Amino acid sequence: MTMGERIKALRKEYGMTQLALANALGITKGTVSTWENNSRTPGFETLSKLSDIFQRSIEYIMGKSDDATPPVWDESVMDELALSQVEDDLTEYALKYARLDQFGREAVEAIIRAEYNRCRNQDELAPAGKYFGRISVRRDMNEE
Repeated sequence: MTMGERIKALRKEYGMTQLALANALGITKGTVSTWENNSRTPGFETLSKLSDIFQRSIEYIMGKSDDATPPVWDESVMDELALSQVEDDLTEYALKYARLDQFGREAVEAIIRAEYNRCRNQDELAPAGKYFGRISVRRDMNEE
């Protein structure tokens, strides 16, 4: 089951409309609709709120588990889910960045440099070895 299907099923199980769920989360009905259509995914903070509302684990809501028992919060599970969300976000941002024109890329790079310097000056950067990964970008050869 996809995350969108799971959110829709839980919403219906709890007798909620898209608008009621949106109001409970402080978002728009359209955002809930995009999740249920698998066009977008909620962020980690919102997944945590959905977990509280539906009394299901984040893994269950994401469709990564079929265990519908109420969640037991373990710090290592929370860390892993947060890291998974960071990975998903970075992949989404990298794909969007790749589609920008030169002006857009330069604007994004300027913002990243400015924020990096701000965090460094305030001594708020995460340790350099905390995250590592690899992003692979390929062009769809069928589009050319």
